[in-house]
Amino acid sequence: MSELVDFAEAMGPFLEPAPGRLLRINDGYALSVDFGHTWAQVERIRLREDELPEAIAAVDAFMRESGTERASWWLTERSTPGEEAFLAAGLQRVEGDYLHAAMVLTSEPSAVEGVAVRRIETADEYAESRRLALAAFANPHQRDPSDEKLAAEWEHQVDPIFAAWLDGRMASVGRAIYTRAGGYLMGGSTAAWARGRGAYRAVVRARWDEAARRGTPALAVGAGPMSQPILERLGFRQVHQFRRLESVRCER
Repeated sequence: MSELVDFAEAMGPFLEPAPGRLLRINDGYALSVDFGHTWAQVERIRLREDELPEAIAAVDAFMRESGTERASWWLTERSTPGEEAFLAAGLQRVEGDYLHAAMVLTSEPSAVEGVAVRRIETADEYAESRRLALAAFANPHQRDPSDEKLAAEWEHQVDPIFAAWLDGRMASVGRAIYTRAGGYLMGGSTAAWARGRGAYRAVVRARWDEAARRGTPALAVGAGPMSQPILERLGFRQVHQFRRLESVRCER
């Protein structure tokens, strides 16, 4: 169970180097970012308060190196120092995107009938999946990517992305980062017109099947308030809670 808690808390210790992914791991934290993404991730944070300024500067340098603009700092009950120290050091709380349930699944979820689901296979399907996710999340910090940028992202894509189709239309998408401990779910999104029809559940099941095929039948996810009840019905259980803080790359 302790490994699953670590798995849910931070992907960094379990990630493998891969083309299109930049990864830095040290005793104090793990940094990761994928090509073309806006956010860098800061996870498995174990710092002393006097180490915070140096860590924030290192994350800023990492954002410059990777071309990202913002960093998500994922704090849990096990992170040090306390949250107030991070806020005092200049990190920001985004109230609408602050609390996330760290959840794990270790038993096979139910199959979903009547929904076609498979791995995305072409650049056109990738572009459609990205635009579906952008529309679903409607994040003001995420710029609309050009066709050229989407093509470049597809060339560097590291992790499998799965999509579900309803009535011949792409309805839901989600990717997973597969590690030595299982799959970490990211980017799960469903078009507004398709919600409540099983497409999201089908994409979760497809990612479970891939984890099982790889010999690591476990999934972890940081779930927001919309997806948490669905995931609980699929058998996910909460092991602790993420609190997401944010830093923005310094302009020089």
